[in-house]
Amino acid sequence: MDLEPGQYQEESIHEKSVNEASGDPGLQGYTFTWVTKLSIILTILSCLLYANTLRNDYVLDDVTMITENHYVQQGFSGIPLLLTTHHMEGFSANRMSDYRPLSLVMFAIEYQFFGLDPAMGHFFNIVFFAAAVVFLFLFLNKLFNGEKIVVAFVAALLFAVHPVHTEVVANIKSRDELMCFFFAFAALNVLINYARQGRWYQLPCGIILLVLAVLSKETVLTFLGVIPLIFFFYENQNKKRSLLITLGMVAVVIFFLFIWNYVQTRDTEQPSLAANLIHSSSIGAGGSTARVAPKLLILGYQLRLLFVPYPLNSHYSFSDVAHVSFTNIGVLLSIAAYLFLVYMGLMKLFKNKKDPWAFAILFYLITLSLFSNLIFTLGQPLANRYAFFPSVGFCLACALAFERWISTEQAGDIAALKNWRPIAVLVPVLLVFSAMTIARNTDWKDNLTLVNADLSKSSGDYISQYKVGLELQVKYDSEPDTAAKRRINDLSIKYFLRSLQINPGYTEAHSDLGVAYFRENNFDSAEFHFKKVLELNPLHYNAAFNLATIFFKEQRFPEAVFYYEKAVRIDSAVDVAAWYNMGICYTRLRQFDTAIRCSKKVIAAAPQFAGYRSFCNLALLYQIIGNADSTKKYEQIAQKYYQGFHVPSSVE
Repeated sequence: MDLEPGQYQEESIHEKSVNEASGDPGLQGYTFTWVTKLSIILTILSCLLYANTLRNDYVLDDVTMITENHYVQQGFSGIPLLLTTHHMEGFSANRMSDYRPLSLVMFAIEYQFFGLDPAMGHFFNIVFFAAAVVFLFLFLNKLFNGEKIVVAFVAALLFAVHPVHTEVVANIKSRDELMCFFFAFAALNVLINYARQGRWYQLPCGIILLVLAVLSKETVLTFLGVIPLIFFFYENQNKKRSLLITLGMVAVVIFFLFIWNYVQTRDTEQPSLAANLIHSSSIGAGGSTARVAPKLLILGYQLRLLFVPYPLNSHYSFSDVAHVSFTNIGVLLSIAAYLFLVYMGLMKLFKNKKDPWAFAILFYLITLSLFSNLIFTLGQPLANRYAFFPSVGFCLACALAFERWISTEQAGDIAALKNWRPIAVLVPVLLVFSAMTIARNTDWKDNLTLVNADLSKSSGDYISQYKVGLELQVKYDSEPDTAAKRRINDLSIKYFLRSLQINPGYTEAHSDLGVAYFRENNFDSAEFHFKKVLELNPLHYNAAFNLATIFFKEQRFPEAVFYYEKAVRIDSAVDVAAWYNMGICYTRLRQFDTAIRCSKKVIAAAPQFAGYRSFCNLALLYQIIGNADSTKKYEQIAQKYYQGFHVPSSVE
């Protein structure tokens, strides 16, 4: 057929000759092109690799995004709130977080139809991942004009099997990353078609897909560098279209920043976008050359994980490298590696603007920039999900290296996959990576399984020790057998103590160790650790409240009042449990007016607390101080909830 000027013909000459030579009537009829068949293979493989996650439960941040997110659990009615708030607001009153509404909207829709069903959450993660792999393959095939279909397929194949992606697919919460990637590469496919065909509707469709990507997660903001790389070097036949695509990406960034700023400042007490950016930037966070060296070392570790994805952890602790300097051999190797990548990427790009090696290297560097900790300080110095976008560049570079192993005549031909020499290298890598991925999926079965699996790889990490103890405490809460609860609690104490042996100043380990001692009625040890928490962090609410509770149980009422009052000063919101218990303490101390004030605080905030018992307490307190009218008033209210309740004629 005749092609429009600049139109891309999806089926390459190599592909066509193979089809015709095959003798297969189906192939001769072009029922399925090789692009279609390879896409089907990638889809099936991606689904099979992660099929065992369907048995997994909710894990880690799934709590904040789904199981305890009260906006998500409103289903359809919660969607307007999700679109106008930060992605953590449905879980916590803290609004200082990112704006990623689209995945939360999808979680709300899932909740509306399926309730809390982790299997459905994992199912949709698998679907998005499989689709993302296919869109990556289609994009790379288009980028190279169908002349490197083997390279595109091998790159997508490596991306599908790479174990470093297990965190994104196996953790339902990471739907935001999956949706961002899915929409981003769908957009690139549409925009390449626009650059070549110029159909008017393709540009707005591509821009809309980029908007959906950035509303899923801000990772796609790095496309502000990727889009010009593609459309001013690889696809620059029509400079006007390339400019329009780039301006469209700029508009997407401005749109996102505008909405982010609006959501951030809709409450006048919240700082502006500029203030947030300065606060989270390395400069705003007090960055210095002394702090750059550890970040460079971590960047080198991240690159190493792409080559050797072991050990994989849900949490990486780098406390032991916090003080490394530029003389450290690891830092020097990391600097050398990244300087080499920058040099090779730019040199190859300007030598040949369509050099695929340049694209692979620069795509890796550009998309990694957001997770480098050199521009913005992230909550975690390293996470496997940070490699999701950058690994595209790595997988493409590996596929290009694979191509070098193939004779020049076969480099773009699907028949190259029958060449035993490169296959002898590729197949073992695919098998090993696939086995590692499937095995790692089982680690994500539930929180306790995950933290135990990670602990085996980082026994010297105090946070890993702490997390095992914490998950044992969660298991303690759901265990019905008393003897089993005691064993679980004792085991959690051992892990908290190990964490504190490594880092004696770890506040949360002291706090949860105090809870564990409290549960076995070892109040002296619990008191010691709660007081230690307040030494380390005087504004730790749980430690103050728990100390007050210990003194309350021991009937040391003056000390109990001191720490209850400290707790309510720390938390500006009215804590009804603290006010209720303070009311009892003041009653025992015969400070009846103050006890009345505490009970009224409880009624104003949550009248139903303790089964509406505060109304009974007020009736009794007013009887004690001789206020007959108020006694009668609260006695009548209390009788609505407690039939037969009467205030004694005399109360001491």
